[in-house]
Amino acid sequence: MFGDESTLLIPNKKRRHPGFTIGRKWHLSFTFVAIFMSILDVFFASGQSIGLVLFLGSFQELTGLYFVVFFCSLSVATVLSLLALWFGYKKQITRSMLSFRWIKYMLIVSVFDAANAFLNVFSSHGSRVPPALSSILTQSVIPFTFIFSKLLLPKKYKWLHIFSVCLVLIGVAFSLIPTFKRIHDGTTSTKLQEGWYWPFILIISCIPSSLMSIFQEKLQMKYTQQAKKDQEKVTRFSVVLFQGLESTFQLSIISLCFALDLIPNFGTSDNIDKFWTSFSNGFRCLVNDSNLPGGRCNFTGPLGLLTVTSYVGLSIIGPFLTDHLSANWLSILSSISPLIATSFWFIFPAINEWAGVGKMDAWDIGFSLGALPIIIVGMFLYGGGGTDGKTEEEEDIIHEEHPLEVFW
Repeated sequence: MFGDESTLLIPNKKRRHPGFTIGRKWHLSFTFVAIFMSILDVFFASGQSIGLVLFLGSFQELTGLYFVVFFCSLSVATVLSLLALWFGYKKQITRSMLSFRWIKYMLIVSVFDAANAFLNVFSSHGSRVPPALSSILTQSVIPFTFIFSKLLLPKKYKWLHIFSVCLVLIGVAFSLIPTFKRIHDGTTSTKLQEGWYWPFILIISCIPSSLMSIFQEKLQMKYTQQAKKDQEKVTRFSVVLFQGLESTFQLSIISLCFALDLIPNFGTSDNIDKFWTSFSNGFRCLVNDSNLPGGRCNFTGPLGLLTVTSYVGLSIIGPFLTDHLSANWLSILSSISPLIATSFWFIFPAINEWAGVGKMDAWDIGFSLGALPIIIVGMFLYGGGGTDGKTEEEEDIIHEEHPLEVFW
């Protein structure tokens, strides 16, 4: 049995969390599970970042960006919907969870999720926003999340929270020094081949990403408050139900918005015929159709599996962290995966060249490793700052009388 600290890294003696159970038999401390889930989140986020680049590279322009968005959404929705059905069969989804009061939050989150998918994937292509700029711009999710959390959630930041976030951003900036230097020296490509506006679209994509996790946390917070008030046996909203419904709604939105791929200077299809050819080529490449010329379709299936597995892992771990920690903590974790991705591209130069990521040298790996302890210290301080709930009522959400089941 582990300890029962109520904060992530430093004990709060005024309030203690009873921890978690696995199968109602094995007991684990809150701190152990929170740290383990945080590590898993970084692992899956890194897998998603690396896997998506490799997955895109395997097609070699046989398909467009819309197919990648659609395929990932379809795969994730299928897996999570089947999991939700299984959890429902095992009676781990209560009647109160199916109320429209909660489903409307999942609809809102799905809209933000679909918007993020379109904006992020469409602007992440190397011809639109070079990798040298992408690694900088995607960190916008951290300040956006903290600002929107303050506006939309009952948050009251202590000086330690603010200082720790600044420290994380300093660590992020430190890791990007080689990138800034190459941009300054002109030794890396920052040319915007397909329009000056794409970097701004990439920044804008961070807004729905932030709002997605914030409304996710808002649903979980309100459900727990209501469940405790009604003396429900289960006081936490099912993560699997949440993501099963949300991913299904997202897939519906993405399917209905296929015409976005036909918009000039945004989509990658000039007309409906080219759209259909590109879309069907994506599926043909996935099954390694021998009649399809070009491409590296023998790699597409395994790389698609890697990408989808990472997406599914993130879809389950993310809501767990927003429920038991916060959307802010989730955004801080997002700063680590780019460092791991940089290390991967440096360690495996042949794979880097295959995917067309761009040269990584010893300066990149050195500054990435140097930034890691700065970010970890910032995370440690944020965890030590205690809950960021504005009132005792919100702070009490983290407290439970009995251990909670991890797989719910």
